[in-house]
Amino acid sequence: MKSNRYTVHIVSDNVDTQKRFSISRFWLHALLFLIALIIISIGGVLIYYIPQIDEFSKKNQQFEKMVAERTHVMELYRDLNRLGQMEEIIRSNLSIVNDDKQSSSIEKTSSFVISYIENIPSQAPVDGFLTQRMLDKSHFWQKNHYGIDIAVQEGEPVLASAGGRVIFSGWTYDLGNLIIIYHGDDYFTHYGHNQLNLFENHGLVKRGDVIALAGSTGISSGPHLHFEIWKDSDAIDPLVFFPEYKERDISIEKND
Repeated sequence: MKSNRYTVHIVSDNVDTQKRFSISRFWLHALLFLIALIIISIGGVLIYYIPQIDEFSKKNQQFEKMVAERTHVMELYRDLNRLGQMEEIIRSNLSIVNDDKQSSSIEKTSSFVISYIENIPSQAPVDGFLTQRMLDKSHFWQKNHYGIDIAVQEGEPVLASAGGRVIFSGWTYDLGNLIIIYHGDDYFTHYGHNQLNLFENHGLVKRGDVIALAGSTGISSGPHLHFEIWKDSDAIDPLVFFPEYKERDISIEKND
């Protein structure tokens, strides 16, 4: 007579020890059916959800790209606002400057004389390490950076790179305590993130004068000087004027 039960014997290395399990044919078939059902269910879930996961991943990538594009647009908008504010500052403060551009190589501003030979930046503003270069063509993951960043100790003297007149000395959201100097012949230099500005608006400076103390004001991750050079409304790479900073370049753009 055919048995309706199955018996499983488990024998260890020690032949004196063994275990035996017995199960009916019905419950064995039921168990196998349940296992098959679980496997089929898992397969069905995977078949259904894998395309959903792939679609979600694509939509998430599209969303991240859209966010990056909008962030880029906002950065450009902020840059335009900043440039507009700087232009307004320069226009309002240059009203005191007698910009008499004659063939003479000397520009007179009240009792102050700016030489076209000496107005070109030639004095390194601080002695430090270059941590970020100028970026005038931003990508989605970068924003424009119109000057260079030079890491220094907090309180380090900041020197005027050329003689001129301070046309702005005050606070800005991005650069904190900021000084802008007009050097004549449409040359301007910007000194940002200062701990303390030592010159007020309309102050006259000579090349090498201490105009501020370096700091980390505004949007800043640590003590450094943000230094910009502008000529005829265009930002110029300060490394063109001060290539010595390349010898102490620790920026991530160094090998770009």
